[in-house]
Amino acid sequence: LGCCSGCSHSVGGEAVRAYPFCTMRCTVRRLIVYTVLITLISYTGFRLTQPVSIPNSNPAANVGIVISAGVQAGGETREPRMGASEPKIDVASITPIVPTETRVDDLEEQPTSSPPPPQPAQPRAPPPPPTPLLGADDQVVVKAEGNATVETEVNATRIHVGKPGEYVAPKSKLAEDNQLTAELVGRYAEDNIVMVTWANHHYHDFVRNWVRNVRKCGMRNYMVGAMDNELLEKLIDDEVPTFAMQSGLTTKDFGWGTANFHKMGRKKIELIHLFTEMGFDILVSDVDTVWLRNPLPYMAKYPHADVLTSSDHLANTAEGEGLEDPRKAHSAANIGIMLLRHTAKELAKEWVDVLERDDKVWDQNVFNDLYRRGGGPSVKDDKNVVTGYDGKLKVGILPVSMFASGHTYFVQRMHEKVGIEPYVVHATFQYSGTEGKRHRMREALLWEDSPEYYDPPGGLLVFTPDVPKELLDNSQSVEGHFDLVNHQILQVRSALQVAQKLGRVLVMPELYCGFDRWWAPHKGTIPGSDTTLPYLCPMDHVFEVETWMREQPVEEFGPHIDFREYSFFRNPLVPTNVRDSTVTVSLVDECGREECTQAVGKAAPAGQNTIVAARNFTDVQVQTLLTEYKDVKVLNFTSMVGAFSRFEDLEDAKKFSNRIKKYAAIWCCKHRNPGHIWYDMEFDIVPHVDRHNRKWDGGKNKWKLVTGP
Repeated sequence: LGCCSGCSHSVGGEAVRAYPFCTMRCTVRRLIVYTVLITLISYTGFRLTQPVSIPNSNPAANVGIVISAGVQAGGETREPRMGASEPKIDVASITPIVPTETRVDDLEEQPTSSPPPPQPAQPRAPPPPPTPLLGADDQVVVKAEGNATVETEVNATRIHVGKPGEYVAPKSKLAEDNQLTAELVGRYAEDNIVMVTWANHHYHDFVRNWVRNVRKCGMRNYMVGAMDNELLEKLIDDEVPTFAMQSGLTTKDFGWGTANFHKMGRKKIELIHLFTEMGFDILVSDVDTVWLRNPLPYMAKYPHADVLTSSDHLANTAEGEGLEDPRKAHSAANIGIMLLRHTAKELAKEWVDVLERDDKVWDQNVFNDLYRRGGGPSVKDDKNVVTGYDGKLKVGILPVSMFASGHTYFVQRMHEKVGIEPYVVHATFQYSGTEGKRHRMREALLWEDSPEYYDPPGGLLVFTPDVPKELLDNSQSVEGHFDLVNHQILQVRSALQVAQKLGRVLVMPELYCGFDRWWAPHKGTIPGSDTTLPYLCPMDHVFEVETWMREQPVEEFGPHIDFREYSFFRNPLVPTNVRDSTVTVSLVDECGREECTQAVGKAAPAGQNTIVAARNFTDVQVQTLLTEYKDVKVLNFTSMVGAFSRFEDLEDAKKFSNRIKKYAAIWCCKHRNPGHIWYDMEFDIVPHVDRHNRKWDGGKNKWKLVTGP
């Protein structure tokens, strides 16, 4: 190395060795140089063979994903930077169980947010196929051109390459191991579309019902956002594709119109923006929906539509199975069911921006303002797709008969009129909060409960309702409507009294209404709707379902009275042993000439299929009558008209009165302020005090229809 040239000198033209200390200095220099070279060589080899450390700012790190060279978080592929001697990697040839090369300089840092979302790749058309999720124990192989294979171990990981939509369990139930990333979405997306709903722990049963019906439709490209850790853990136990939203909101009922409700809505719009920014098409579905058919083939008929949205319109304007006519279906779009393709990401971004600037604006109103801006029904094509959002997007209104609201399905039964099976039902236009939604679905046989729901301890009580044709024919006025409903309320009250005394679950009868119920004045039907009067009305049109469900102190309200929907015995989930264990109780005006099975006030003999008894019994008398039939699953009363007379214990009567005072709801509305009228389950009792402490004692103060309070 020439380092010792200074340790010699010339004497007489010949080189002479230097002093010993100079020789030592030369040796030390050699050792230093050798050490540096060896260190550099070792470090270079170390860097070439070690796995990549993903920066914390990369969203993939949030779910324990290792990204291989040439694969970005958005599912997009790109060529890694290489020297002239490096083989060109074909990412499309990734197959399991072989290591791959990963390089730090091929990874792009991306900003984070809270909770950390995946950041989008640059816009692309068309969107790429999804990238498989890299699991904790997976490896990949990357094949190079020229039959060469590059095999380098990556953190000893292995890819689980499964069919699209196949459930993959996360590393743990911790939120940090279940963050939303493009790789995770790509696992479940099909044809770049993923159906998404979200909920908190309070709505776990709604999620289970939603998932159950989506699976029945044969769909696998769905995900559920967990707004709290309690739901996240349950969804993982249920093997439902999920991701942590960490919303920080309540784990209880959001309550329509409350601050929590509006905050939840903003989380929903943030999700829409996130999915579209990642390059995916998102089929948004509120959790209070029930899917009956796979909608994707229908939506595929409109590939040029950037947005397909459901609507609150209450009349059918579609031809056949086409989209609604935007010139006629002018009601608000309902964002509880809508497809937004990734091409609508600019709208989604502005949607989020508007909501962030004003915490009081309603998310649905914002969408309607945005999509209608700069467009209108006059700018439509032959498939009823309109131009909107300043001419940037194409928007279609889904048919209200097939993408049904709570009114077109449960009240109008529009699908029956047009003879088309719906794709989905959304529990809107309903009352009684969450309990009302659940009960509506039960009435329509769209809800599945646990087995014990269909075979309750203590048995069931059902009766045949009396709905005279005369009352139906004369129900086309407010007064006629109340005559019809009050006649049915008296029967329900008697049935509740008997059910409470016998400790049985009451199966509600079908209820018929002469006038529809709405939030504003009307003349029988909601303006613009196709409702046919009179109609089979949901229970929440007459009763406050959530009050019926609420447990009350027994010492003040008497024993709780459980109940079931009117369609209960049409449900195939009711066990055969329940149906077969039925005794009929036939009521007559009076027992004469041995017409009744037993003497008045006596117990019916055991082993009868039909018991004949006189109506107008007391609570003690009906309990005595059916002493031998406690183990019978179903008691079927042929009538409840005038069936029950009174409680023999005045304290029991007072408790029952306390209970039912708040059972009845309101009818709305007359053209007054206030315009609503309260139903009163004791309207016929003189005297009585109603839920608002108004005393009705007969004479000049006889009960009558009054609006308010």
